[in-house]
Amino acid sequence: MQQIKDIVDTLRNEGFRITPQRIAIIKYVIDTQSHPSAEAIHKIIQKKYPMVSLATVYKTLDLLRKMSMIQELGFADGSARYEANVGKHINIVCVRCGRIEDVDEHSLSGLESKVAEKSKYEIFSRRFELYGHCNECKRKKETQARR
Repeated sequence: MQQIKDIVDTLRNEGFRITPQRIAIIKYVIDTQSHPSAEAIHKIIQKKYPMVSLATVYKTLDLLRKMSMIQELGFADGSARYEANVGKHINIVCVRCGRIEDVDEHSLSGLESKVAEKSKYEIFSRRFELYGHCNECKRKKETQARR
């Protein structure tokens, strides 16, 4: 993952305005492991910068996504979450609470090359997700089942 200073320097060199709000958004997305939505980021950033708009959050996230500095994870329900881990990994998604965790998986490159060879596709992008219940939701489910 890129460091915040590197991202800010890249944006500045590309001619983009660097505001305290934009830096706060970048810092939050880079530092968190929670895969937040734009609305969740907005809520957090508003605590320090009450005048920051949701549009500013979306524009900053879109800019970072277009520059391949973050990933946007779109879901079937129309929601989107963001993460700074743009390397090969698996996202594990809890279908009950929506929590998303990253798991580094080195065997993905082997799988990707096998799929490319078999399908004759040139693969240039990837996204791996597994769905289930996180430990907390699994415990809640088990507790409810015992009642």
